[in-house]
Amino acid sequence: MTITPLPVAPPSVRPVGSAALVTGASSGIGAAFARELAARGRPLVLVARSRRALHRLAATLPVPVRVLVADLTVPDDLARVEEVLGGVGLLVNNAGATRFGGLHGQTPAELEASVLLNVLAPTRLTAAALRVMAPGSGILNVSSTAAGRDDPALATYAAGKAYLESFSRAARREAAERRIRVTVVRPGRTRTAFHERAGEDSGHLPASRWQSPAAVVHAALAAYDRGEDEVTVLPGSEPG
Repeated sequence: MTITPLPVAPPSVRPVGSAALVTGASSGIGAAFARELAARGRPLVLVARSRRALHRLAATLPVPVRVLVADLTVPDDLARVEEVLGGVGLLVNNAGATRFGGLHGQTPAELEASVLLNVLAPTRLTAAALRVMAPGSGILNVSSTAAGRDDPALATYAAGKAYLESFSRAARREAAERRIRVTVVRPGRTRTAFHERAGEDSGHLPASRWQSPAAVVHAALAAYDRGEDEVTVLPGSEPG
């Protein structure tokens, strides 16, 4: 784990909820969250497995950045991320992955990794955030339009995202008592490395079936700013 410390202001002048923590921040939607949040002036804690990619991204951002190299399927790494949430005002649970294909073709380790990343990690981080975040803070959980889909090739991922949405609805009720906001963003197909890494052959799909990570993030943060509980972002909704 490599950490570049953020400047620490005295408690009396420290802004509530100034920093944002983004998981899966090294590329795709996570990197787009980092860029837009930095453009808004938020200090950042960027979490992902790739040290090089995180530092490369951090070098381009005009705000203080704390780089935390962690694999959220590893218990000790997940615990390290939980430990830094006390200084965070916005948690973006974005990390997610899967292997495209039937259950019979996946190893026990692959199945377990999918559940650990897509279910356990956002559950633990959300719970930890509710314990330590200040009133006025927020949590943004990244789901998918695949949530709940009965496609055998996406079984663990779709089930995991359906869980995340149900979990977020329950967590929202508890969070409201602490004046912490919980918003779910449900992106449609987004042009990132996710599909290639999953082993899905999607290169034949027309451009109209895809949207940019920046469009997803813009819509997600706009919905969060408006206090909305959920937002679905589909290709074709991008301005212009």
